[in-house]
Amino acid sequence: MRSVRVLVHLNNLALGGAQLNAVDIARTLRDRGHQPVLFAQGVDGPAPLVDLAAEHGLDLVVAGDPGTPHAVVRARLSRLAAEHGSQVIHAWEVRAARNAYFGPGRQGRIPIVTTFYGIRMLRGMPRYQPLVLGLGALMPDGRAFGHRDLRLVEPPVDTESDAPGAVEGAAFRAEVGASSGRLLLCIVTRLVSGLEKDAGVSRTIAALRLLDDPNLVLAVVGGGPSEGHLRAEAAAANEELGREAIVLTGQRPDPRPAYQAADIVLGMGGSALRGLAFAKPVIVHGASGYTAVHEPGPLVEPHASRCMYGHGDHPADAKALAAQIRALADAPDRRTELGNWGRDWVVGRFSLDHVSTTFEEIYHELLHQPPGRTAWLRDLEQMTRYEFVKPTARRLLGR
Repeated sequence: MRSVRVLVHLNNLALGGAQLNAVDIARTLRDRGHQPVLFAQGVDGPAPLVDLAAEHGLDLVVAGDPGTPHAVVRARLSRLAAEHGSQVIHAWEVRAARNAYFGPGRQGRIPIVTTFYGIRMLRGMPRYQPLVLGLGALMPDGRAFGHRDLRLVEPPVDTESDAPGAVEGAAFRAEVGASSGRLLLCIVTRLVSGLEKDAGVSRTIAALRLLDDPNLVLAVVGGGPSEGHLRAEAAAANEELGREAIVLTGQRPDPRPAYQAADIVLGMGGSALRGLAFAKPVIVHGASGYTAVHEPGPLVEPHASRCMYGHGDHPADAKALAAQIRALADAPDRRTELGNWGRDWVVGRFSLDHVSTTFEEIYHELLHQPPGRTAWLRDLEQMTRYEFVKPTARRLLGR
């Protein structure tokens, strides 16, 4: 296929699912002969995606910091597009879409494709240029919000690097105290309140308290604003249990050893998919106490349509999760069976190669038939409203 110069505007520089997806797709397309360049607004504190992009040999331009005015960020984005000769802008999430629309995409000069991998539909993204959703469950909401060009592209998994035996797990097991004969549960996640990710960790800690099984070890890999209170919860649980049953390792640039080492993976989104790619049984986390084993049956499509996420009705109850852990812990053959099935399911549906090809086709489609100035002008009223009018009204009303 014809080489495309694509400017990829990352959502942020944390090791989150959407950002990792964006980098994986960019490097895959680069290896196919395309010419991506990455862009992100600066952050306060660590920016691990900078090192990750460098490891993959990808160019990443970081502009400003969280307090830098939007106009300054957009001016830098526009200069980068000109310097790079960008033909397509790939914006990841809402803020990137707005920066692209009011920056280098202004007046329809460069076509924009936006990818939104959230679990709840948000407004304020261009409606007359392609919007890629990661959740089939959001497609009706996207249409209701007025989007004229919706695509469903489920989040990718690099099933070659995320695969059984791709890395060693023995050192990680030794680090967290999961000696031979003990069962290791792993959660790899950002420790934040968004999507109730920290609540899922808290519920799993509570489940281990209920089980009080000396053969169970929980390792939590990740960092974020919720890390402090989760460490306190883990310390209290360990004191009550009289052993180091729960270990928070902090953020890791490469969490694959944790997946490889795990006997059971718990989590949501891309992390749950990566656990399946490593042929591990997975317990899916979600909102309001949701937990469920991902297994053949009626939950497969609901999980897939919400990117391995669910909604429950017992926000403070860890009993159901404790029972799910107990059932898997007591059935090694079942764990193996689920792991093999999950690996096959992910490879067949979420492979990075398949997803990258889909984006490659979208880029070429935009080059062949760009939305142009007409589409940009059709979006102007609603984009201006969400970018300027509503924030100004909230400030005037003191909200």
